[in-house]
Amino acid sequence: MWRYFKFEWVQFFTNKKNLAIYCLLLFAVIFYSFKVAPAYDPIEKVDEDEIEARYLTRATFLQDMAMKDLTGSHPSVFMAIEIFNYVNPYDQKRLDALERKDLSTYAEATSGWYDITNSFTYQNDSFFYNPRYYTYGSQYAEDDAFYAYFENAKRYEFFAKADYNLSIALFEQRTALQTLERLLKGPLPLILIACALLLAIDIVTKDRRNPTILRGFPIADWKKLFVKGFVALLGGVALFIPILVGIIIIGLQSGFGHFAIPVPYYTANMNWMQEGLLDVMSLGMFFTQCFLLIMMWFIVMIAVVLLSSVVFRNELVNLAIGLLIIFGENFYFNRGVGFFWSVENYPTSYIQVGQIVSKIRNYYYMTDQLTVDFGLLLLFISTVVLLILMMAIALNKRFKMVK
Repeated sequence: MWRYFKFEWVQFFTNKKNLAIYCLLLFAVIFYSFKVAPAYDPIEKVDEDEIEARYLTRATFLQDMAMKDLTGSHPSVFMAIEIFNYVNPYDQKRLDALERKDLSTYAEATSGWYDITNSFTYQNDSFFYNPRYYTYGSQYAEDDAFYAYFENAKRYEFFAKADYNLSIALFEQRTALQTLERLLKGPLPLILIACALLLAIDIVTKDRRNPTILRGFPIADWKKLFVKGFVALLGGVALFIPILVGIIIIGLQSGFGHFAIPVPYYTANMNWMQEGLLDVMSLGMFFTQCFLLIMMWFIVMIAVVLLSSVVFRNELVNLAIGLLIIFGENFYFNRGVGFFWSVENYPTSYIQVGQIVSKIRNYYYMTDQLTVDFGLLLLFISTVVLLILMMAIALNKRFKMVK
């Protein structure tokens, strides 16, 4: 068994296709670290000039209104006076804190600013969120901005209580660990799972090139399949090495961040107006849950490839089935569809790993059933079913891995 494991290990990590995947991923990570990450331009950032301009505009309006007789004025004027008198003290506190470089006080004031601003902006025809939320005319722009303001309010609330060093880069999520957080909520899980699929796609079918050598290993075919699966899983784990290289590069540029950084997650609480829309977990916990889900997806994809390989014996079929699983959610994903369908029962609903852990996918689907625990259980059951089917075929006397 050990000799066969070493044989598969060498075959896997000397495979030109696999080496090309690792090299391409490393190149993409380095390019992103040096070119894309430093150019990150968040919608919500620490912009002292913008805060000051907004503050002065409102202060001028309030001064002008104080000198006028407002009898018979439009109700919107009185609403503006009330809101501006409420908001401007927060902007003043933020400006003063930035001038003193007191980032804890800035975080505290900014948390309150986001909460208050969100309360009078959402579904209000007189006030609007940052125009960049409305890019490309998204019909859900206001809902996304509403969620983003709650998220920022919660994040700044915990920044104000932090026992680690604060920085502007930390507030704007530019640090290495926060960059990884943003990527995990975006395309990175799909990229890693697709790479794991490509690495494993020929791990069985390649045996047709070395039939004589393989017949020399006195091991049952089903044991060979499990060894192949384990080697492919180790190959999937190796995909995190280029990611670590990127973290180091970005960390040297913008700081590494801290594992105690707060990561807001959706609570799906019907009483959110009283109890809050979001809660927080540590960044370390976020990474742990993401890693578990990604590893479970690696195992699922490897099991799919093994079963497909023994049934169809064709790499293109393996690729087609794997891609169908990876992008399967696109066939039914729609905002609010979780209110009508039990999307939590579909394994493909858990492919957006970072959004599952942060539960923003629950917000999109309008459900509270998409959880990490249930996702892991569902993927585990799927893996067991796939492996049972594979074993049923591999134990058949007529089955031969190499004909």
